[in-house]
Amino acid sequence: MAETSSSVYSHIPNGITIARLILAIAFPFLPESWHLEVIAVALVTEFLDGFIARLCGWTSYLGQVLDPIADKFFFFSVAVTWMWMGKLTFLQWLLLGSRDLGVLFITIGLALAGRIRSVKSIKAQWLSKLTTVLQYAALLAVLLAIAEPLWILCIATAITGTLAVIQYGFIIRGRLTQQ
Repeated sequence: MAETSSSVYSHIPNGITIARLILAIAFPFLPESWHLEVIAVALVTEFLDGFIARLCGWTSYLGQVLDPIADKFFFFSVAVTWMWMGKLTFLQWLLLGSRDLGVLFITIGLALAGRIRSVKSIKAQWLSKLTTVLQYAALLAVLLAIAEPLWILCIATAITGTLAVIQYGFIIRGRLTQQ
Protein backbone atom coordinates (compact mmCIF):
# COMPACT_ATOMS: atom_id res chain seq x y z
CA MET A 1 0.00 0.00 0.00
CA ALA A 2 1.43 3.38 -1.00
CA GLU A 3 1.99 5.96 1.68
CA THR A 4 0.01 9.17 1.47
CA SER A 5 1.73 12.52 1.19
CA SER A 6 0.84 13.22 4.82
CA SER A 7 2.79 10.20 6.11
CA VAL A 8 5.98 10.58 8.08
CA TYR A 9 7.84 9.02 5.14
CA SER A 10 6.87 11.91 2.89
CA HIS A 11 9.56 13.98 4.63
CA ILE A 12 12.38 11.68 3.46
CA PRO A 13 13.20 13.75 0.33
CA ASN A 14 13.46 16.96 2.38
CA GLY A 15 15.61 15.12 4.93
CA ILE A 16 17.96 14.08 2.12
CA THR A 17 18.11 17.70 0.94
CA ILE A 18 18.87 18.86 4.49
CA ALA A 19 21.69 16.31 4.62
CA ARG A 20 23.24 18.11 1.62
CA LEU A 21 22.98 21.41 3.52
CA ILE A 22 24.76 19.80 6.48
CA LEU A 23 27.49 18.53 4.13
CA ALA A 24 27.87 22.07 2.79
CA ILE A 25 28.31 23.47 6.29
CA ALA A 26 30.80 20.74 7.23
CA PHE A 27 32.83 20.76 3.99
CA PRO A 28 35.28 23.58 4.84
CA PHE A 29 36.17 21.86 8.13
CA LEU A 30 36.67 18.34 6.77
CA PRO A 31 40.08 16.89 5.94
CA GLU A 32 40.99 17.27 2.28
CA SER A 33 41.23 13.48 2.02
CA TRP A 34 37.45 13.33 2.57
CA HIS A 35 36.51 15.76 -0.20
CA LEU A 36 35.92 13.14 -2.92
CA GLU A 37 33.62 11.07 -0.73
CA VAL A 38 31.67 14.10 0.50
CA ILE A 39 31.16 15.37 -3.05
CA ALA A 40 30.08 11.88 -4.14
CA VAL A 41 27.52 11.73 -1.32
CA ALA A 42 26.26 15.22 -2.19
CA LEU A 43 25.88 14.18 -5.83
CA VAL A 44 23.87 11.12 -4.79
CA THR A 45 21.62 13.28 -2.59
CA GLU A 46 21.23 15.71 -5.51
CA PHE A 47 19.67 12.88 -7.51
CA LEU A 48 17.89 10.96 -4.77
CA ASP A 49 15.83 13.70 -3.13
CA GLY A 50 13.96 14.64 -6.29
CA PHE A 51 13.77 11.08 -7.60
CA ILE A 52 12.19 9.75 -4.41
CA ALA A 53 9.85 12.74 -4.13
CA ARG A 54 8.55 12.26 -7.68
CA LEU A 55 8.46 8.45 -7.51
CA CYS A 56 6.46 8.38 -4.28
CA GLY A 57 4.36 11.49 -4.90
CA TRP A 58 6.05 13.31 -2.01
CA THR A 59 6.88 16.55 -3.79
CA SER A 60 6.36 19.65 -1.70
CA TYR A 61 6.71 23.38 -1.98
CA LEU A 62 9.38 23.26 0.74
CA GLY A 63 11.32 20.71 -1.28
CA GLN A 64 11.05 22.80 -4.44
CA VAL A 65 12.49 25.78 -2.58
CA LEU A 66 15.01 23.94 -0.39
CA ASP A 67 16.57 21.75 -3.10
CA PRO A 68 18.03 24.54 -5.26
CA ILE A 69 19.20 26.37 -2.13
CA ALA A 70 21.01 23.23 -0.97
CA ASP A 71 22.55 22.78 -4.43
CA LYS A 72 23.90 26.32 -4.57
CA PHE A 73 25.02 26.34 -0.95
CA PHE A 74 26.94 23.08 -1.40
CA PHE A 75 28.60 24.27 -4.60
CA PHE A 76 29.61 27.59 -3.04
CA SER A 77 30.92 25.86 0.07
CA VAL A 78 33.18 23.63 -2.02
CA ALA A 79 34.22 26.39 -4.41
CA VAL A 80 35.06 28.93 -1.70
CA THR A 81 36.93 26.28 0.30
CA TRP A 82 38.96 25.35 -2.75
CA MET A 83 39.64 28.99 -3.62
CA TRP A 84 40.96 29.47 -0.10
CA MET A 85 43.11 26.32 -0.55
CA GLY A 86 44.41 27.56 -3.92
CA LYS A 87 42.75 24.79 -5.94
CA LEU A 88 40.43 27.19 -7.80
CA THR A 89 41.12 30.69 -9.02
CA PHE A 90 38.62 33.50 -8.58
CA LEU A 91 37.96 33.47 -12.34
CA GLN A 92 37.24 29.74 -12.30
CA TRP A 93 34.91 30.24 -9.34
CA LEU A 94 33.15 33.06 -11.16
CA LEU A 95 32.73 30.99 -14.33
CA LEU A 96 31.50 27.94 -12.43
CA GLY A 97 29.10 30.02 -10.34
CA SER A 98 27.67 32.12 -13.19
CA ARG A 99 24.21 30.55 -13.05
CA ASP A 100 24.04 30.67 -9.28
CA LEU A 101 25.15 34.29 -9.15
CA GLY A 102 22.64 35.21 -11.88
CA VAL A 103 19.79 33.49 -10.05
CA LEU A 104 20.86 35.21 -6.83
CA PHE A 105 20.74 38.64 -8.51
CA ILE A 106 17.32 37.89 -10.03
CA THR A 107 16.03 36.76 -6.62
CA ILE A 108 17.38 39.87 -4.89
CA GLY A 109 15.84 42.07 -7.59
CA LEU A 110 12.46 40.39 -7.21
CA ALA A 111 12.65 40.69 -3.42
CA LEU A 112 13.56 44.38 -3.56
CA ALA A 113 10.69 44.99 -5.98
CA GLY A 114 8.30 43.11 -3.68
CA ARG A 115 7.57 40.56 -6.41
CA ILE A 116 9.25 37.44 -5.02
CA ARG A 117 5.99 35.82 -3.88
CA SER A 118 4.31 36.44 -7.20
CA VAL A 119 6.80 34.21 -9.01
CA LYS A 120 6.51 31.19 -6.68
CA SER A 121 8.87 28.31 -7.38
CA ILE A 122 10.21 27.48 -10.82
CA LYS A 123 11.04 23.90 -11.70
CA ALA A 124 14.63 23.29 -12.74
CA GLN A 125 15.03 23.59 -16.50
CA TRP A 126 17.28 21.31 -18.56
CA LEU A 127 19.91 24.04 -19.08
CA SER A 128 20.16 24.46 -15.33
CA LYS A 129 20.45 20.70 -14.82
CA LEU A 130 23.20 20.57 -17.46
CA THR A 131 24.98 23.40 -15.64
CA THR A 132 24.87 21.37 -12.41
CA VAL A 133 26.33 18.34 -14.19
CA LEU A 134 29.13 20.50 -15.59
CA GLN A 135 29.78 22.00 -12.14
CA TYR A 136 30.20 18.53 -10.63
CA ALA A 137 32.42 17.48 -13.55
CA ALA A 138 34.58 20.55 -12.86
CA LEU A 139 34.77 19.64 -9.18
CA LEU A 140 35.93 16.17 -10.20
CA ALA A 141 38.58 17.73 -12.47
CA VAL A 142 39.82 19.75 -9.48
CA LEU A 143 39.98 16.62 -7.33
CA LEU A 144 41.94 14.79 -10.03
CA ALA A 145 44.14 17.87 -10.61
CA ILE A 146 43.42 17.91 -14.36
CA ALA A 147 43.93 21.54 -15.40
CA GLU A 148 42.95 21.60 -19.09
CA PRO A 149 39.54 19.94 -18.78
CA LEU A 150 38.88 22.17 -15.77
CA TRP A 151 39.13 25.32 -17.88
CA ILE A 152 36.99 23.79 -20.63
CA LEU A 153 34.40 22.80 -18.01
CA CYS A 154 34.54 26.28 -16.44
CA ILE A 155 33.82 27.92 -19.79
CA ALA A 156 31.10 25.39 -20.71
CA THR A 157 29.50 25.89 -17.28
CA ALA A 158 29.56 29.67 -17.72
CA ILE A 159 27.86 29.36 -21.12
CA THR A 160 25.13 26.96 -19.98
CA GLY A 161 24.76 28.85 -16.69
CA THR A 162 24.27 32.17 -18.45
CA LEU A 163 21.76 30.60 -20.85
CA ALA A 164 19.92 29.07 -17.86
CA VAL A 165 19.69 32.50 -16.19
CA ILE A 166 18.30 33.97 -19.42
CA GLN A 167 15.80 31.10 -19.64
CA TYR A 168 14.70 31.70 -16.04
CA GLY A 169 14.44 35.42 -16.79
CA PHE A 170 12.00 34.72 -19.62
CA ILE A 171 9.96 32.35 -17.43
CA ILE A 172 9.77 34.93 -14.64
CA ARG A 173 8.91 37.72 -17.05
CA GLY A 174 6.11 35.59 -18.47
CA ARG A 175 4.69 34.91 -15.02
CA LEU A 176 4.88 38.56 -14.00
CA THR A 177 3.15 39.78 -17.17
CA GLN A 178 0.31 37.25 -16.65
CA GLN A 179 -0.61 38.92 -13.36
